[in-house]
Amino acid sequence: MIAKANTKEKPASKSSRVILIAVVTVIIVICGYCGYQVHIFSHRQEQFKKDYVIVNSVSFGLLSVDLWRDNIMNAASAKIHQFHLSPSQEADLKKEIEQILHGLVDHAFAKINKPQKSVGGKIKKMAVKALVNEKDIQNQVPDFSQKIMDEINKPSSYKRLRNVADTALAQMGKDTYDSSKSTEKSLMDSIFNKYRVKDKESFERQNAAELASIRKQTYEYAFGMLGSILLIIFIWWLVRNKRELHIPLYILSVVSALVLLVVGLTTTMIQIDARIQSMNFHLLGQDISFKNQVLFFQSKSIVDVVQLLIKTGKVDSMIVGVLILCFSILIPFAKLVSTGISLISEQKWANNRMIHYFAFESGKWSMADVMVVAILMTYIGFNGIVESTLSDLNLNNETITSITTNNTSIQPGYIVFIGFVLYGFVLSAILKRITHQFQNK
Repeated sequence: MIAKANTKEKPASKSSRVILIAVVTVIIVICGYCGYQVHIFSHRQEQFKKDYVIVNSVSFGLLSVDLWRDNIMNAASAKIHQFHLSPSQEADLKKEIEQILHGLVDHAFAKINKPQKSVGGKIKKMAVKALVNEKDIQNQVPDFSQKIMDEINKPSSYKRLRNVADTALAQMGKDTYDSSKSTEKSLMDSIFNKYRVKDKESFERQNAAELASIRKQTYEYAFGMLGSILLIIFIWWLVRNKRELHIPLYILSVVSALVLLVVGLTTTMIQIDARIQSMNFHLLGQDISFKNQVLFFQSKSIVDVVQLLIKTGKVDSMIVGVLILCFSILIPFAKLVSTGISLISEQKWANNRMIHYFAFESGKWSMADVMVVAILMTYIGFNGIVESTLSDLNLNNETITSITTNNTSIQPGYIVFIGFVLYGFVLSAILKRITHQFQNK
């Protein structure tokens, strides 16, 4: 244990201690403020991202029944209004009409030429044979067919045909709908009201600008935290030979490490974002396009991961969650607190076995450094899986063209957590040195 000095402090030493405590406290306050801003901006970024995901969700876009219905109806309507018989189609239709008319004439004369039992029927038969020549009627069929074609090709006939087709198409559109449309509209309206915009294009422009600003400020404050820690380490170097300042400086260093730990644990560390940047179809002569379709999005901190694993209710997931909670959260926290208690407490607390264990012997159980590597490997793994999966969706042919993007990224929370782990190594080395000095004093 560290022996407490009973000698009375010199005024100069006391003054140096007060100045040191004041300066480092200011640095910690700055670090804490930066940490608070990192947490706030990280949370805001997540909310902006979630809003973007809702508006551009593949469920409300590429997989939306209503959007496909509208696109197909627009393409079909354009085809209907552009419809006009080509010369070859006119020839084929005229031929079909002639065949039908010839068949009608044959059928009519076949009925007339049947043996008639009644007097009236026999008189009609004789009158038709006397007045109508079947061969002449058959010879006039091409003229009748041409007159029908002339009638069909009139603008008024095409207009009536289009009206009939439009009516049938509109009825088909009414019968085809997405049952989730009301929910989608409600979500869209609430998000647009939140951003005070009227359409999707305006929302995307504003959302992109906000995200760029938030991302910049988040990283600035994260690096501000790390800069504060580097400044404290520099102060350690300045007072390395002033033993009377080591204990108060170490206690304050523990406080600054706790700030890093809390921010690192509660701030987003990784975001998995897979989306289709653009997908273009050529359907019924029309180009149908979908932009920025989000396939998958997740944003998690270490605390979020622990909560998610424990809430699953599955034994294996709960065990993993509890292990992460113990080795990456509780033990590092207990180690920092125990070292502080060990340095400033009375002999009773300093000799407490649990305090001593967590302060000096629990390092091998702390898995914060392992968590850093695990998160990095998770990022690499997820990034590779997403890249591989999305590459299969990159298509380029006559019918469809698609481009996918992978926006999976490491977030500032990971940087802060790395800072805590490295800072912990430094504090462990300092603790060994100052305990050795006091024991040999």
